[in-house]
Amino acid sequence: MKRLQQLSEKLKKCGFDTEIFESGNKASNRIRGIVNGCSVGVGSSMTLECLGLLESLKSNAKEVFFHLPGGAGEEERKALTADFYLTSANAISMDGHIVNIDGTGNRVAATCFGPKQVIYVVGKNKITETLDGAMVRAKNTAVKLAKHFGRRTPCIKTGECEDCLSAECICSITTIHRKKPYGINISVFLIDEELGL
Repeated sequence: MKRLQQLSEKLKKCGFDTEIFESGNKASNRIRGIVNGCSVGVGSSMTLECLGLLESLKSNAKEVFFHLPGGAGEEERKALTADFYLTSANAISMDGHIVNIDGTGNRVAATCFGPKQVIYVVGKNKITETLDGAMVRAKNTAVKLAKHFGRRTPCIKTGECEDCLSAECICSITTIHRKKPYGINISVFLIDEELGL
């Protein structure tokens, strides 16, 4: 918990709002309370799936816009203008950098501009000491996600990022938030559990 508190303080210095939770269940309850009756966009996230949020949001929020397989469709576009956008991070460094790698760009776009409020939901397993470590973790996570999504990329065969330009590559865009951007509210919910990939 001490490590989460140290990271929370650093993220606050970078302009992010933070909350720390001892369990995913407590974080889920908090999120459901915050988004009740609002429109919610949801980025593809194993963490949110682990918490059971994807199903519970359907009965809790006014509208929910999910990232659908294969897509930069209407759901993803509506998610960009939702009241809230929920996602996770591929990695967060102890010096306050939030790193994400994305194939379509909808998830990283929403964390930069569009929704009124972004909430990152992050398990302690995604925390690294440095930005370099966060980049390595994000790339290794992308390998696991490519396998999860059934992509045919070189990394599936080798088990590590091959820095490919494959048509099925899910690593088109990398974002690093080093501070909160202007004009968007971003909260980081740090959870003292290992969640997602």
